[in-house]
Amino acid sequence: MKRNYIALYLPLIDEAGKRHTRNICVSFGEKEKILFGRVKKLHSHEIKKAIGIFSYRQLIAHSQKENRKPTELIKLLLTEKLIQNRKQIKRTVEFNPEKVKKWFGALKNRKRGFDGEITNFLEGITKNG
Repeated sequence: MKRNYIALYLPLIDEAGKRHTRNICVSFGEKEKILFGRVKKLHSHEIKKAIGIFSYRQLIAHSQKENRKPTELIKLLLTEKLIQNRKQIKRTVEFNPEKVKKWFGALKNRKRGFDGEITNFLEGITKNG
């Protein structure tokens, strides 16, 4: 399988105020051929402008907020800007808390082993909903 790569250079200022550069290598597989075709023509500063991220700390904070790897986030943002014509890609899973509570009730009566883990999970995600 052929993979293509781009390097993105992001500044990072350490605690002493010294400026460093962090290099992020983003790989593109066969399924991302169209995206790579558009990205390979861009310079690092053009990519940063497209994704709206200009420092390494900003990238890490944004990727943690999205619960994604930094490279996954970069590709997602590039896809939104360069392929999807600025349409935001759905990033989160939505669920109906009432249906989950119904499942939780059915499983609560069968508490044993794996079922107990499921009920704990369902109870945890419905407490805020």
